[in-house]
Amino acid sequence: MSREIASDVVVVGAGVSGLLTGLKLAQVGLRVTLVERSATIAPAASSRNEGWLHAGTYHASAIADPHEAVQVARKCLYGYHQIRNLAPESLEWSNGLAIALVAEPVRAQQAEERWEEAQVRFRRVRPRDVEPALPNVDLGRAVCAYLVQDVGIDIRLLYRRLLTEALRSGVSIELDSEFHFVSDTAGECVRRPDGAVSRLRYRRAVLAAGHEINRLSTQLGCPVPLRLWKSHILYGPQLVDRPVFWLDPLEVAIVNHAPSVSVVGMTTDAIEVEKADFEVEPSRVALVEEAMRRTIVGEYGDRFTAYACIKVDMRSGRAPLSVNSEIRRLSSAVYCVSPGKLTEAPFVADRVVHHICDELLDSRIPVRPWDRAF
Repeated sequence: MSREIASDVVVVGAGVSGLLTGLKLAQVGLRVTLVERSATIAPAASSRNEGWLHAGTYHASAIADPHEAVQVARKCLYGYHQIRNLAPESLEWSNGLAIALVAEPVRAQQAEERWEEAQVRFRRVRPRDVEPALPNVDLGRAVCAYLVQDVGIDIRLLYRRLLTEALRSGVSIELDSEFHFVSDTAGECVRRPDGAVSRLRYRRAVLAAGHEINRLSTQLGCPVPLRLWKSHILYGPQLVDRPVFWLDPLEVAIVNHAPSVSVVGMTTDAIEVEKADFEVEPSRVALVEEAMRRTIVGEYGDRFTAYACIKVDMRSGRAPLSVNSEIRRLSSAVYCVSPGKLTEAPFVADRVVHHICDELLDSRIPVRPWDRAF
């Protein structure tokens, strides 16, 4: 016999966005079921990213549209402070705060203007001032350097904290289970190992399932335009004493993780792909290696290993990858979310909780005079 599960909200996808949304909904008294297709929480992009807790520094500079750049930076700052308070043990302070480098004077000026507007903290210094902290980094191309607030984060500890708090708050978690819509307020949860079916009834659903959003939104009859992007990342022995990244495109961003590991990504390296797989493309890896050679002095041979990460955005056309979070309403009962970046996930979760609690009222809480008018 199939199980019957009644919830106020079903959240599909247990990545960082789904975990945070489920946790926060439960903390305001709603019954929440979280469904994840994989056998573990936080698969795919949530666990294959480089491990940065962004403070808005890079994205304020890198995004072409100034309004969107400042918007993303502010969302990152919102999440940065919230994650610091929620899971302080996950931050890798021992590896130091980051140093940002710039090769183009015009880019430096633009970055500072946007940082000031978004209230991103920074301190401009001369490149030679950071030489002691970055002894094996070639600073010859840098016109200026900045001491910034970005820091490495141990995502395992973050997800462990979120999982523990979600369970403590009463979230029911169905792992290794595939969700299917029956209607916008009913669905089926099929356990992948044995095919056992659970029938779910709920008042609201939140899709936070990355590339699975395509299948789910189509099943509901409200297909969401979804683009897939692949980026390549290297890891190996620690290269630098402090996390460091360039604001210029196609340059490296290097963050350290315990024990003595450096993870190396490349700015603006993502390419659009047709399917969500983690196959490494040697030509793209070569670009990251070339960027690393431009920045790191000395030999590191073949000690670095490459892997791929898949990211999604809910846009169409030929525009570059969007890292701006989005919330879409697919029906009166179903929301669809994309966090953009891990650090934006708290902002997205809080907005979704606000929307849902505006609709699923608690009868013990009085309505305000204007609530009756709308």
